[in-house]
Amino acid sequence: MPTEYLPALMYAGLAGTALALIVATAQNQWSPRVLFLLALRLSIGWHFLFEGLHKLHSVNHGPSETVRVFSSEPYFKVAPGPLGEKMRQTFSDPGAVFADRVRPTKEITPAAFDALPVEQQAEACPASVAKKLGDVPLEKVVAAIKAEAAADKKAADAAEKKGLADAEAEIKQYKMAEKQAKGEKDAVTKKAAKAREAADKLAASADAEAPKRVVGAKAAYAAWVHGADRRDVTVKFITGAAPQSAPERLAHIDRLRNMLREEEAKLGADLGQGNGIESKRIAEIRSDIIAAEAALAKDADDYVADLRKALGDDSKDEPVKSLGKTMDGVTMWFLVGVGACLMGGLLTRLSCVLAAGFLVMTYLAHPPFPWYPLPPNTEGNPLFINKNVIEAVALLTIASFPTGRWLGLDALIGRVCCRARPDERPVA
Repeated sequence: MPTEYLPALMYAGLAGTALALIVATAQNQWSPRVLFLLALRLSIGWHFLFEGLHKLHSVNHGPSETVRVFSSEPYFKVAPGPLGEKMRQTFSDPGAVFADRVRPTKEITPAAFDALPVEQQAEACPASVAKKLGDVPLEKVVAAIKAEAAADKKAADAAEKKGLADAEAEIKQYKMAEKQAKGEKDAVTKKAAKAREAADKLAASADAEAPKRVVGAKAAYAAWVHGADRRDVTVKFITGAAPQSAPERLAHIDRLRNMLREEEAKLGADLGQGNGIESKRIAEIRSDIIAAEAALAKDADDYVADLRKALGDDSKDEPVKSLGKTMDGVTMWFLVGVGACLMGGLLTRLSCVLAAGFLVMTYLAHPPFPWYPLPPNTEGNPLFINKNVIEAVALLTIASFPTGRWLGLDALIGRVCCRARPDERPVA
């Protein structure tokens, strides 16, 4: 169906729904209870249905100036509630990355680690990283070494050509004696020849050098993990890149967590959302923790990729679809399905309970507790009770009445499957 007809179809559906609501109310002796319960059910159903369709549209058609592709990751990224951490881990779990690739494998000071032989340093490389580096075929490593040697040789030729040209210019400018000019050129030629010889030796020893390169890559990563080496990282409030090791970055994250616990303890003693500054401070610290964890996990993966590339392996790991992405897809269709069931009065009570459960889970991810910052774009200043709670209670109230039999497909199912019970007959 052409998209230009969708608004007309939507308005026609709403008009039909309104007419059906009036007819159902009239059939029930114009009962206010029937009118408002059905209106409440249809309103919530429309809310769920349209929200689900909008999310599906954003995914199917991609981003635009006014529409962002739906993902619950930004919402859960700053969610402080009991379910917030669990939901974040469905997208990415920095803690698992730290344990797998960032935590030191042995207790040793950076100086003592630096004094170890390269082979022992390589043995201290985290097992998962050592496997990734060790899985690089030696043929690729040999090819990378030979390519490096060829590049060195080409650079030596270019340096010799430039050096001789500069020497000729100096001879003409300063009118050097023949002996002095010859010495100038010989120095350039010898330096280039030495570089070419080193390149040839590197290429000739590529087969023997390849295993050493792999061991060196493992040792380099292990040195970063154990604090004996640093890599540049962007630090908040510091201009430019600052060199830091993995233990230093983990210690920084631990300091932020301690600061967060102290600030939450202060705010938790009071009701309400503090004076605004306190809540903002907690939100900033929590965001800093999440950002620091994500950055460290990404940098660990990037370092492994850089080491593999240096070994001649440009292949990238297949992207793994996270559980969070899968849950996003389920969520979109869940909203559409539940919304359609509430609008059509199909399995109404079950749909109400499922929708209320969904809202409770959302509430537990971002609850308006006084010791938590307010969720993004929150209206007002809710304390313990927010819109999710109110809508969940409304859904459970609807589930207490047979509204699907008053208006909906449940009436047809009831006539076919069973006789209406007394409590399901409309009462004014």
